[in-house]
Amino acid sequence: MERRLVTIMAADVVGYSARMELSESETIRQLSALTQLIGEQVGRHNGRVFSRAGDGFLSEFPSPVMAVQSGFEIQRTLLASDQTSGNPLQLRIGIHLADAVVDGQDLLGEGVNIAARVESLGEPGSVLITQNVFDQVKRAAKLRFEDLGERSLKNISEPIRLFRVVGDLENHSYVTGNPVQLPADGGEEIKRINPHSLAVVPFANLGGDPEQEYFSDGFSEDLITELARFHQIFLISRNASFALKGRNLGWQQIGRQLGVAYCLEGSVRKLGSRIRITCQLTDTQTGEHVWAEKYDCKLEELYDVQDDLASAIVAMVAGRIEQQGRVAAQRKKPADMHANDCLLRGLGHHRLGGVTRETAEEALHWFNLAIDKDPFFARAYAWRACALATLADWTGDDVWDDVLASARRGLELDDSDAECHRIAGAIALQTRNYGQAEYHYRRALDLNPNYAYVVGRMGELYNFLGDGETALKYQLRARQLDPFLPAYCRELEVVAYYLLGQYADTVSVVSQLSRVTRIAAVYRVAALSHLDDPAGLESAKCALRIIDPDFAVERFVATEFYKDPRIVEQLRDDLLRAGLKAC
Repeated sequence: MERRLVTIMAADVVGYSARMELSESETIRQLSALTQLIGEQVGRHNGRVFSRAGDGFLSEFPSPVMAVQSGFEIQRTLLASDQTSGNPLQLRIGIHLADAVVDGQDLLGEGVNIAARVESLGEPGSVLITQNVFDQVKRAAKLRFEDLGERSLKNISEPIRLFRVVGDLENHSYVTGNPVQLPADGGEEIKRINPHSLAVVPFANLGGDPEQEYFSDGFSEDLITELARFHQIFLISRNASFALKGRNLGWQQIGRQLGVAYCLEGSVRKLGSRIRITCQLTDTQTGEHVWAEKYDCKLEELYDVQDDLASAIVAMVAGRIEQQGRVAAQRKKPADMHANDCLLRGLGHHRLGGVTRETAEEALHWFNLAIDKDPFFARAYAWRACALATLADWTGDDVWDDVLASARRGLELDDSDAECHRIAGAIALQTRNYGQAEYHYRRALDLNPNYAYVVGRMGELYNFLGDGETALKYQLRARQLDPFLPAYCRELEVVAYYLLGQYADTVSVVSQLSRVTRIAAVYRVAALSHLDDPAGLESAKCALRIIDPDFAVERFVATEFYKDPRIVEQLRDDLLRAGLKAC
């Protein structure tokens, strides 16, 4: 008996029998169109429909991420058609990860039954997923979820915790790179390997306690931050590094895919107040173990060990240490290492970028606790500002003054922290203080020149200044630093080409995106209003309606912070000329 681990998506039409009774021919026509939609979306996400039963569909996917994204796209497309066609069919979708029995082209077993039971609990238009699916997709699916708690399923002995897909996840500096986007041969800009380039694979947690994962992740992130201070190293971004976590890729494959000469791997074991750190630096081209070291230290000595480790790596990769060593020595360290532990716990939740309200609340809780333990911990204030804004996305609360105060306090305590300046730059851009935004972003890059997210944000700033050419230079740099670059930077390339009047290039870049964002979809429509492509324009408008069924031109242009009002006027005119509604 053959078995395999698969992600199963069950979909069922709501009220099918009643609709057949009212209008048999129309319902059959709609079911045929729905069947085509499901087949296209499932296939696009590397899945297959393995069973049809009247108005029900069962599909399998090799990846939970692809399954959830497929279900979300199907429901979003149906919602958009509801805005235009009046009374389309509605679906409920349930997704479960399970070991299934293979019977020819069919799949059988309890896992299939659970997916069907989960689907039956959903509201029309919803996508429900089980806990084991959520655990696999929460970092990579770029979606937000609502925790529905444990539910009892018919004929299933134990209750199962369920989550509902809420919508797209906003851009976030801590969004982890998506493993499904791993390039086969490196980015197109990586023509040759920089001899001073390095990728850090997240250090493994050898403490035996999964709850300590936050600590090993936090150590890896701090080490990446320290290494990024050295200008003579080309360091792959934190986002791309964490996309390697759990992938079990060899050093040769990492070198080829990321275009780096060196790979740093290691482990962290925390036992009470003591820590053991092991690390190994490998030449990805020759396989030579360039350097290895083991550190045993007390918790309060951790920052000194990170400084020593960063210095040793730089010495091996670049051959010498520049003045950045003094910067590291001057870095303000938390007075209470327990406060640092709270910060790392908060980052463990914040890393998810607010995929659930609970993770956003937990992140803020731990950042507040870090500040309680050490009121002079600048980085905790900086991350608290981010966490406040993330939680406000769920609650709708006006926390702007609190965000400003927390960010300002972080800068007052430590003007040499890149995160404090990044957040101050983002706030300044929101308030259209372009000069201040540029100052803080440049200061962040002086402190951390390999910070891909800030490099991308500099591109955004120059877009709003109307300088598409400079914006593209920053985007290219960001893509070199982060081969797993999320859509937040690629969408800024779309905007830059639009500003340059290169409308065909605008459309071309959108076609390269693995997932079209709302901003990219809008600027594609604006660009197509200048091109002689009526079919392409209609397709682009349809795609935008799927992403944002309630899109309105005036609401959108009000959020585009261009310094030159003429750019806003052109964008408005292009979108209206394309046929989008004003309000």
